[in-house]
Amino acid sequence: MKKTLFLFAVAAGLSTACTEKFVEPDPTAIGLDYYPVKVGDFRIYNVTDIRFRNNIGDTTRFQLRERVDTSFYDQTNTLTFKIVRSVRANNTMAWQDDSVMVVTKSDKFVTETKDNTKRVKMVFPVRSGKEWRADAFNANLDENRSKEMYSFQEVGAPATVGGASYNQTVTVIHGTPADNLVQLDDRKEVYANNVGMVYRLFKKVTYCNDSESKTCPFRRPPEPPYKLYGHEREETLQTYGTR
Repeated sequence: MKKTLFLFAVAAGLSTACTEKFVEPDPTAIGLDYYPVKVGDFRIYNVTDIRFRNNIGDTTRFQLRERVDTSFYDQTNTLTFKIVRSVRANNTMAWQDDSVMVVTKSDKFVTETKDNTKRVKMVFPVRSGKEWRADAFNANLDENRSKEMYSFQEVGAPATVGGASYNQTVTVIHGTPADNLVQLDDRKEVYANNVGMVYRLFKKVTYCNDSESKTCPFRRPPEPPYKLYGHEREETLQTYGTR
């Protein structure tokens, strides 16, 4: 009788352990819904791209579409999504395929491979102030010979982007934003719950300064600093859906 009771207790303990081990994560609670991805999804962005040289900006405006084309399992049996990026000058023109990237998503992180470079775009659970190494899966190092860090800010905050309001968003900060007399580094992405990325900002500008061995034009405040060279780009979500 004692042996029977002992075996029953062991079996009950194993059953409890298995139940706890295989509990499915709550997608909303850990933030999986900030990065929805399935075949047929598409997002169209209005893009403003400016290249600076000697304080003169060369501006290009166009539309960018990201479309989840297919899915497949890679060599590690990981579900992978192929995303085709297309561009057009405006909404009256035909789309022209521009590039391809692949994305994997688990309950731990999202990776994106573009131009043969794999980056960790997001980690879970989403928590304000949380940091991670974006270049954990590649050999890239920043100017300090370190892996570039991404971090979460404004988790769950409402936002208005391009005239559209979103009740719940998260901002992903890239690198260490800085704006001083030498350099501007302001890069971030905003994701809306059940929508995906709604805004991307990329600003890296080097100002004219003594370290560049240049004679910098005099700028009287509040005139902005003289932009020696740089790149500024904004991508704002116009529309999205599934086909």
